[in-house]
Amino acid sequence: MLRLRTPTPDDDTPLSILLVSAFGQPNEWSLVQKLRAGGQVAIELLAEDDDGPVGHVCLSRLDAPEGWLALGPVAVRTEDQGKGVGGDLIRTALDRARQARAAAVVVVGDPRFYHRFGFVFEGPAQIHSPYPAEYTGLYPIAAGTAQAAVTLAYAAPFAEA
Repeated sequence: MLRLRTPTPDDDTPLSILLVSAFGQPNEWSLVQKLRAGGQVAIELLAEDDDGPVGHVCLSRLDAPEGWLALGPVAVRTEDQGKGVGGDLIRTALDRARQARAAAVVVVGDPRFYHRFGFVFEGPAQIHSPYPAEYTGLYPIAAGTAQAAVTLAYAAPFAEA
């Protein structure tokens, strides 16, 4: 049975193994560590079964605009990909972002994947990002964010990842 919870320091070793194996390199684990150290993690969830971590998601605070969050990284254990674990993590993280009264969540990723969760790509909002516009999605929460004109400023660890 799959359980979702906030990771603890005891999860760091298995979580690092999960992230490195899911992405094939250590950048995403390094990113999570730096975001944590900088106090920029807003929401972090670990999915686990009886064998340990199955998936992970992180939402971090953007430097600007205020109240906006960045979704990523999202990782699922290789043998569990395609089973809905990532979707459960993303939906739960977005629910928590709404409960926390975040203004919006942005993601850089495949529009075909993230569209199903309510992310809008190339919509009415004018988003200036250091990442490619066609892969930058917006999940508006607060009134007016669906049509906002903003420049995204990611936390410094994103530039270092």
